[in-house]
Amino acid sequence: MQCKFCGQNLPDNAVCCNRCGGSLASSPKRKFDMPRPREEELIFNIKPAFDMSIIGVRAFFLALFIGAVATATIGTLITVILSLLGFLNCTIAFWITGGIFFFATFFLFVYVAKKNTMARKFTFYQTKMEYTYNAFDGKFRYLEYSSILDSSVTKGPLQKMSNLGNISFICVGSFHDYVVAIGDVRDPDYVYKKVLDLIEINKSLQK
Repeated sequence: MQCKFCGQNLPDNAVCCNRCGGSLASSPKRKFDMPRPREEELIFNIKPAFDMSIIGVRAFFLALFIGAVATATIGTLITVILSLLGFLNCTIAFWITGGIFFFATFFLFVYVAKKNTMARKFTFYQTKMEYTYNAFDGKFRYLEYSSILDSSVTKGPLQKMSNLGNISFICVGSFHDYVVAIGDVRDPDYVYKKVLDLIEINKSLQK
């Protein structure tokens, strides 16, 4: 064998070079523990509120609209078909159709709204926000505070009665600006102030 340092010919069982003194024993590989990245400190969470009074009113008016449209279209069509088939008292199908669509829309809207509200969560860290869109998306998305161009808080008439509001962020994207909105936030003015302070602090640190 040859010395890997100087090229001197050595016996096969040599453990060191008699010329340069280099060690020929294979040193065991040391395992180095890679330092784990420091997890960002959690500042606070925002969980949208599920207020049945507000959701119920929204669901009622949506169901009323869908029911009226279904009655005027599908209900009329069913009534005409039944009358052509010889059924004398077929106007009841007109109202049954509207009722079915009304109740189906109402309960479906409440179910989807509750499922989305339970799934949505906005977690604020030192430099970014982690959030989910809805229950059907299932992906965690991130928003860097440095990409926020503007933010605002709005309250609808129904939300004011329940001390709720919407907090929105206008963000700069790769191709166009986009909006991230947190709907039905409990005590929105207080939460909005906390979010603004966090954004301002983060932006001041980056200057």
